Amino acid sequence: MTQTSAGTHGLSPAPARTAAPGLPGIRVMAHPRRRDQAEALLARLHGEDRALVLDPDPEGPPSPLRTAAAAWAGPYGEARHRLVLQDDVVPAENFLDLVAEAVRSRPDDPIAFYSNWNHWNGSAVRLAALSGAGWARAIQDEYAPSLAVVLPRALAAGFADHARRLLAHGTPPDDEALSAFLRERGRALFIAVPNLVEHRGGDSLVGNDVQGPRFSPCFADDAAGGRTGSSTLQALDFYPHFFKGHVYGIVPTGPGGGHTKAYWDETVQRTGVDPVLVREAARREPTPAALLRDLAGAGLHIHHATAAWTAAVLYGIALERLPAPTGAGSRTPDPAVRARAVETIPLGGLAQVVGLPLLRRVMEPLRGLTEEGLRAGAELAAATRD
Repeated sequence: MTQTSAGTHGLSPAPARTAAPGLPGIRVMAHPRRRDQAEALLARLHGEDRALVLDPDPEGPPSPLRTAAAAWAGPYGEARHRLVLQDDVVPAENFLDLVAEAVRSRPDDPIAFYSNWNHWNGSAVRLAALSGAGWARAIQDEYAPSLAVVLPRALAAGFADHARRLLAHGTPPDDEALSAFLRERGRALFIAVPNLVEHRGGDSLVGNDVQGPRFSPCFADDAAGGRTGSSTLQALDFYPHFFKGHVYGIVPTGPGGGHTKAYWDETVQRTGVDPVLVREAARREPTPAALLRDLAGAGLHIHHATAAWTAAVLYGIALERLPAPTGAGSRTPDPAVRARAVETIPLGGLAQVVGLPLLRRVMEPLRGLTEEGLRAGAELAAATRD
């Protein structure tokens, strides 16, 4: 997966270009309350096979799955794939060209173009970006990040039927329904790195505002000019997870592919690293200790700064332990892609508890602390391996 556009994080990137050859059929799904927003998005997505799909029962209980069932359904015409976008996304510059490139490289796979920066798959995407991989295999037992997904035609039709059957008995979330559908069929979901859409934000129609800012861990337009290789970050035995100011690890539960989340000091032992060494790492050298003091003086609570440090150390451990990548391409991360992924380690983990305005004010020392944590974690993992 590559990305060659320049831009800044925002809500009004340049209009998309004419659709590239081999583009999937495009559907933008929306509630009528957001019709204007959805139509504006659709207008940027050029191509013959594109349509707006509105909730067929807008007066009923909120249900993205109800609209998703209609959006994934045929007819499909000559299209071999279907791309479904939710109304609250912002596509990257040259989005359709990049989508066509992604589909050409993985013609038989389900593909997602977004992940939430503080959820499990956000960690997978961030590790891929930090390691130079262009794809992250989704953690299959988390919800599927469904804001922008491409499915091959047969899977699209199958999921439309599956969604309609589910709706006969209730209204489960569309992202959980898609995850279960793919899991039951043994199909892995692959997430493009960097992500090709950003979440717009604003009021949620299904109560997700309690999750705070929901942005990408590495959006293409925030990694100006960045490129990634074609390799894939496959499933790992340890993922760091920084959520609402607390640090966790995500580890497999057994051969069935399930995962569980627990506090980092319990799970990091799976990597062979002593949690005591992680706690002591900031005190062994003057630079991280000084940065922690600087952050506290700038208004970031020492508990939150220490959590950000710990999360960065765990990312460093995970990166040092990565298996050899699959697919061709360099293992060296692009500087712009890596820089954005570094920034969103603390941003994604702390935005819900301290707010983005404070985090942006202290971004320089916070970025330095994260870099120091990544280095310290790599050293701990290397010492354990040696």
